[in-house]
Amino acid sequence: MASDNPPPLLPCPYRTGKFLGQGSYAKVKEAIEIETGKKFAAKVISKEFMAGKEMFFINELNILKKVSMAHTNLVTLHSYFETPLNWYLIMDLCEGGELFERLYQKGTFYEKDAIHVIKQVLEGIAYLHDNNIVHRDIKAENIMFRTKAEDSEIVIADFGLSRFINSDSDRMLQTVCGTQGYMAPEIISHKGHGKPVDMWAIGVLTFIILSGYCPFSGETVAEENNNIVNCNYEFEPEDFWAGISENAKDFIRKLLVVDPQKRMTAHEALQHEWIVSKPAEAVDLLPTVRDNLKKKFRKAVIAINVVNRLRTPQNAGRPITRSPSPSPFLNKDVNGREE
Repeated sequence: MASDNPPPLLPCPYRTGKFLGQGSYAKVKEAIEIETGKKFAAKVISKEFMAGKEMFFINELNILKKVSMAHTNLVTLHSYFETPLNWYLIMDLCEGGELFERLYQKGTFYEKDAIHVIKQVLEGIAYLHDNNIVHRDIKAENIMFRTKAEDSEIVIADFGLSRFINSDSDRMLQTVCGTQGYMAPEIISHKGHGKPVDMWAIGVLTFIILSGYCPFSGETVAEENNNIVNCNYEFEPEDFWAGISENAKDFIRKLLVVDPQKRMTAHEALQHEWIVSKPAEAVDLLPTVRDNLKKKFRKAVIAINVVNRLRTPQNAGRPITRSPSPSPFLNKDVNGREE
């Protein structure tokens, strides 16, 4: 006769460290492996908050399992387990910080530095798209530096909105999701979407990196969304863009295209002249970019997060088969308290 007793709880191999960040349904904390002292990032997802929506966690887990260790520009999942209260995803700790944190720290910033970032983002996205995965939340806050070294690799993080797709169809996914300012027109217009939404977001990201402000900013969310669906943006004020090459502007123009079928793919973007050329270091962009970020972007985009992460399961892409956790662990933090 099968036992009705629950499986035993095992000691956790990690102790938690400092708080790193907070999302809509999860928090991120430093996790130190007790045996080795190695540091990781632990994404802690509340089971209570996700009750009835467990498939969103399962989807993220399966995508991370698919891409982990497969590409240097994608975050790696090292371990995962559950406790009575939470799920835990143990991932790379990117000690180099977020994209704009590093930008603030640099003494200079030239186009070649922007190319260095965007090329690696494109390479990571190309791998995802080749494996029929759409990220759906490409933004500055999800672009991390793996280490503090000057030549650190870029890492794409946060696969909470990512989805598998069954084919190359661009009209499969229906859920309205993303971050305000980065969402593609087809998401806002409820027309269905696929891989091209990531390319639109990379176009927005490139514009912001080079100028320090969002191309579609408006006084209200409705005005900004109207600018997005009509692709209403300019390379203005002129003094912000005077030192930016025409190749860079052409790269952005070929990504910020309303028709998703006419947008560059990740592989096409990697072959664009701006990415493969070596622009002259004529103008230090840092003063303008940093000032604009302080005044506009960081305040507006981070404060307004239009994300519909928790829509009905039928809108979340293909069904995902649950993969069991390796084993349950005691739900204790570094001080032995319940989290």
